Amino acid sequence: MKDNYFLYVGNAYPHKNVEVLIRAAKLAGVRVVFVGKEDYFYTRLGIKPKTVTDTELSELYTHARALVFPSLMEGFGLPALEALTHNCPVIVSDIPVFHEILGRSAIYFDPSSAEDLAQVLERAAQKRPPVDQSILKKYSWQKMAQETLSVYENCAGVRPSQ
Repeated sequence: MKDNYFLYVGNAYPHKNVEVLIRAAKLAGVRVVFVGKEDYFYTRLGIKPKTVTDTELSELYTHARALVFPSLMEGFGLPALEALTHNCPVIVSDIPVFHEILGRSAIYFDPSSAEDLAQVLERAAQKRPPVDQSILKKYSWQKMAQETLSVYENCAGVRPSQ
């Protein structure tokens, strides 16, 4: 697939703000590839998302102009970190969780404004934004597993057998 598309990965629940992305893409005249599982919310928006393998998703991240994550609220936002590991620029809503997780590694936009997002998309369509992967040093699956185990051990007052 040519790199003339933006990528959205996830579901289309209302808090994901996909409607703003759709309006912004129309205003900017750009194409968005939606990856997810077809459900009521995608159907309501008139979108048939792609269901892809991990290998196909990796290729989509690698060749996208950028991942766009327009959420109004998020718990974490794993697709943004996945995108960065594939050297894919990340465009996200200007909400606290993304600043906490991504810092300077993302391009931010006003999630209530399709016009603001359209301007960001237009710039990214003309020139693929640079990628700052420095934030990735902060995260790893091993670190997450160790910290999760530590939480369980502290809550239960147990220690693994030696």
